Amino acid sequence: MKKTVIYSVILLLVLSSCEYNVENEEVQVVDNECSTEVSYSSTIRPIITTNCMPCHSGDGSEPFAPDLTTYTLVKNLDVLIKQATQSRRMPRNGTLTDNEIAAIKCWVDNGSLNN
Repeated sequence: MKKTVIYSVILLLVLSSCEYNVENEEVQVVDNECSTEVSYSSTIRPIITTNCMPCHSGDGSEPFAPDLTTYTLVKNLDVLIKQATQSRRMPRNGTLTDNEIAAIKCWVDNGSLNN
């Protein structure tokens, strides 16, 4: 019984000394001001088609990946898309330029218009 208590205390001390270091995970947020209106059809749709469709095509090949095939589906997720691209969590298998990230931000901040 005494050995079990000692091992339990040692295990507790070892486990409590582990830490998750969040400082190493830098989140870069692109915060450019929107100087012009961003077009969904000529700017946002091509970004989504090129960078998001491999996983978000709605064909079920990626479980839990929301379908981004139409304007309405994109509009319904606009804030989530902005957050995921600003934090650079998405796209998972690629990268967006700072200009593309800024365009998504401006489009969402200006009301995610279907223009």
